[in-house]
Amino acid sequence: MIDVNDYKIPSFMRQISIIAILFIVVIGMKYSSEILGPVLLSIFISIIIYPFLMWLKKKGLSYNQSVILTLAAIFALGVGIIWFLAVSLAQLIKELPDLTINSGGILAQYGNEIIKFLATHIPISDITGLVGLGIFMLFAVIFLVYELPQIKVRLVKGFGEDSSVLSRIMDLVDANIHYFIIRAKVNFLYGVGVSAILFVFDINFAVLWGLLTFALGFIPYLGIIIAAIPPVLVAWAKYGIWGAVIMGLFFIIINTVAESYIFPRLTGKGLQMSVFVVFVSLFVWGWIIGPTGFLIGVPLTLVVIKYLENFDETRWLALLMISEGDEEEKQEKDK
Repeated sequence: MIDVNDYKIPSFMRQISIIAILFIVVIGMKYSSEILGPVLLSIFISIIIYPFLMWLKKKGLSYNQSVILTLAAIFALGVGIIWFLAVSLAQLIKELPDLTINSGGILAQYGNEIIKFLATHIPISDITGLVGLGIFMLFAVIFLVYELPQIKVRLVKGFGEDSSVLSRIMDLVDANIHYFIIRAKVNFLYGVGVSAILFVFDINFAVLWGLLTFALGFIPYLGIIIAAIPPVLVAWAKYGIWGAVIMGLFFIIINTVAESYIFPRLTGKGLQMSVFVVFVSLFVWGWIIGPTGFLIGVPLTLVVIKYLENFDETRWLALLMISEGDEEEKQEKDK
């Protein structure tokens, strides 16, 4: 009689099973992207805010006082951002049709076509939807920040304090907090810098473009370049082609400095992924969960890498996605 316990699943079957599970998860995420994207973004924002709550507690405030102060700050900041975006976008929509590039040439024609495209693809209904989405995320973040300490307690009870699974989960959370906080600091500096330069050049909606630079800066390599499109078009319409060239060079320089020097120095080890994996992951996650995927594609890919590292059959996939320098550093730590 064959003992079931003696039967072992072949290695290649385990590989196929794990990859099949990932494929099914991806398909499920794709079909639920409209709600999944905002929920995932809310979770990541909550994880970033949580250290601020703990910082207040270390400063001598009670836990309840820290929670109340944190939630009040989130609410005030969230309402302020939603109000500013609603007012600025409504004003932008009114002024955008009148924005034209008067210089001749085929480049000016292309520039005007881009302006028309933007004017016709930002209807009022989308702004209303954006405000509604912003309100949903605001309250989702508030509730999640309030619940996070209890979630941590539940995880400890469920896995045990010495659980290796819990340890990996907390390491992953810490890595994402580290990544997002440093990215937010860098983006804030560049958002303020962009707004200041645009004020000097008298470019309309300077604060809005600075906020856009801060938000899109979470998209590695491409975000700041995308954020440069509106200011470049405005500079083109206002100062001619050379104004657009100067503005474009300014954004290229800050993008290069941010991605090649400042961010890697602050993180100490960069994105823990090869440049190719980072670039491709942005579009993969953007396809799966929509625009939110571009913003949180890097931390989501880190989650996938950590998952693949847990299985002997798929660890080789994780190694392919990690940059060589990070793998050498990891091996040194293991020693």
